[in-house]
Amino acid sequence: MDLSNVAARLDADERLKLTYRFPVSSGTGTVRYEVRTAKLLDVAVESSRLYVNHDDEVIWIKLDEVIELQPE
Repeated sequence: MDLSNVAARLDADERLKLTYRFPVSSGTGTVRYEVRTAKLLDVAVESSRLYVNHDDEVIWIKLDEVIELQPE
C-alpha cells in the first residue's frame, strides 16, 4: 500500500475506511487478533502508521496490520 497515495486521497477530502487486524491480549498472556473496520483519519508516511477512530478514540495501526482500504 502506497501511504503517500492514501495521504493525497485524504487531503482531497476522500472518506476512507480501513479494515485491519488488531492485537488483543488474552488472560493467558497469548496474543490474538480481532478484525476491525474503522474510519481512517490520517497517515504518517515516514513511520508507516495509519490513524483510525475506534470507539471515539484515536488509535494507530501498523502498515502490516492493514487488510483492506475502501471508500466509506
